[in-house]
Amino acid sequence: MQVRVKLMATLRSKLPQGSTGGMAILPLQPGTSVAALVDQLSIPAAHIHLVTINGEMEPDRQRVLADGDELVIFPPVAGG
Repeated sequence: MQVRVKLMATLRSKLPQGSTGGMAILPLQPGTSVAALVDQLSIPAAHIHLVTINGEMEPDRQRVLADGDELVIFPPVAGG
């Protein structure tokens, strides 16, 4: 199965080489969860503020992904 992953801001460096626009289409084993994908990309949990799947906020990191899902992962934002 394949999912589209878009990493925002500082997380973009975690995408595989050759990815453009902060996005990649990744092959995954059926049954892969959001947490497993995050681990595969070597993103520490503390560096993730928000995950959306197919445009909907997804707080459950154990949610199993489906073929064709689109994830967007946002880091915490700081400002002043």
